[in-house]
Parts: sequence; structure tokens; C-alpha cells
Amino acid sequence: MHRGWKWLLGSLAGALGLAGAAWLGLPPLVQSQLQTRGSEALGRELRVQRVAFSPFTLTLTLHGLSLAGREAGAPPQLEIARVLVDADLRSLLRLAPVIERLEVDAPKGRLARLADGRLDVDDILERLARPSPEPRPADAPPQRFALFNLQLRDGELRFDDRVVGRGHAISGLQLALPFLSNLPDDVTVQVEPRLAFALDGHAVDLRGRTLPFAPDRASELALELDGAELGNWWAYLPATLPLRPEGGSLTAKLALSFAQPGGGRPPQVALSGQATLRRLALRKPDGTPMLAWQTLALALKDVRPLERQVALGAVTL
Repeated sequence: MHRGWKWLLGSLAGALGLAGAAWLGLPPLVQSQLQTRGSEALGRELRVQRVAFSPFTLTLTLHGLSLAGREAGAPPQLEIARVLVDADLRSLLRLAPVIERLEVDAPKGRLARLADGRLDVDDILERLARPSPEPRPADAPPQRFALFNLQLRDGELRFDDRVVGRGHAISGLQLALPFLSNLPDDVTVQVEPRLAFALDGHAVDLRGRTLPFAPDRASELALELDGAELGNWWAYLPATLPLRPEGGSLTAKLALSFAQPGGGRPPQVALSGQATLRRLALRKPDGTPMLAWQTLALALKDVRPLERQVALGAVTL
């Protein structure tokens, strides 16, 4: 019995020592790596004011993230007050990230279209578009991950169009998603789907509905557009795209559905419904016409982006 108690106390002391080492040592390591590797990857200075870690709940919290602007002395391109990542021990068993909760508080972004028509983030997009030195095989299975209870609060995006001298603003952005996952995990879902924001002062609020007594804990977010004009927005696409759209309007009635079947089956994220594009043309960057149509109607039967599966119904031109 005496040896048993000594072994138990020694194990407990070892566990507490490891927890204390992680509590003290992990935050500065994460802060340093994020700033160094993030700055190298993006070509801009990435700063993190403070990092906190709880070894008992596996919760990592980042405070005061900021990404430098393109020009010296410019305000930050992106600022985030807080990011909380609540990881699950099953990440070790799955050899893939399993996140029980992800919270992003007060992200504030700035974007500008410069006098030459390029965006002030084109340098970042070009870096991210560079091919990997070890490209992923085309037939490789999708990357496995599980992200549950995503919440983004009080987001803001300011857009400065210097070509036409006009600005746009998205404010009060709220986003809640129950999960985005292709792993069979039964993490408790605590949020209902929602997307809300104000675009140039005009409020948009899309709330989902949940079936709490359904065996698969299904929920759905409805998205509807009625002849939304797209032509004014194409100029804001990155200049590196191989094709440039012109004109067009979009009418859509879509449903983004979430289901968590359980029983070892992965959660399901699916998009379905109807979408119609009218009077849209595609050109090469030099102006050469490639494709145009008066009406293109798509029936999205079962689109599962996380599983790379697309099932279409009728396609009408």
C-alpha cells in the first residue's frame, strides 16, 4: 500500500509538473511561432499581444492579433481582439484536429482597391497561391478535421474604392455555425446557424432553425436572393484570376443544412436548392471573350463541399 501511494503521488506530481510546464512554456512558444512563421508566410508583420493556455481544458486563447498594412505607417490590414480555440483530446487519437469550440471576437478588416485596379491584399493572395514544394496528390483523400461551435462576433470590414472614390462597410457581423466537420465525432453542438450583418447600413439577418428532437440533430440556414445585381462587385475580385466576369444577376433559394447522425458516421454539411444566373459573361484578363449566357439555372441537389461531392439536378441554359 505504501508503494502504491508513493506511485500515485509521484504520478500526480508528474502530471501537475507537465501541466505547469505547458501552462508556462506553451504561450511564449505559440506567440513566437505565430509571429515568425505567420509573418514569413504572409509577407507582412503578424503580431500577437498575448497568448494564454489552459492545460486542463486544452483551451488556447490569443489576444490582440494584428496584420500590418501594405504600406509603412498604414493602419493594420486586420485586427482581432480575441481568438479562443477549445481543442479535444480526440485530436491525438484521430491524428486530426478536433475543435470543440472556436470563438473569434471583434475582427476588423480593411480592404482597398488601388488606383491601378489591384487590391491592397493581392501580394498576400499571390503568396498563398504559390504551389507547395510537396503538392498534395490529386487522388488524396480530403484533409480530416472537426470544427464545432464556431462563433464570430462583432465583425467589421471597411472597403475603400480609390478608383471611383467610394467606400463600403460591413458592420455588426455575426456568424454562428454548428459544425464544419468530416470526422465521426459526437461533440455537443451548442449554437444554431446564423448570419447577420449590415451592408452600408442595410441590415441582413439570416437565422437558422434547429430540430432538437431529430435523431441527427439537424439544423438549417436558409439563404434567399432575388435578382441581386453582381456587376458592381466584380471589380473587387483579385486581379490574378484567370477569367473576369462581367454583368450578371443572381436569384437563389438555398438551404445550408447541418446534421450529426452519430453511430460512427461523420457530420454532414450540405447545400441544396436553386440558383439562376442571368446576363453573365466571362473574359480573359486581356478582354478576350470566353463564355456568355442569358440564363443559367442550376438545381443543387446535394453539394457536400467538405467531402468534395457535387450532385446537380437539372441544368438549364
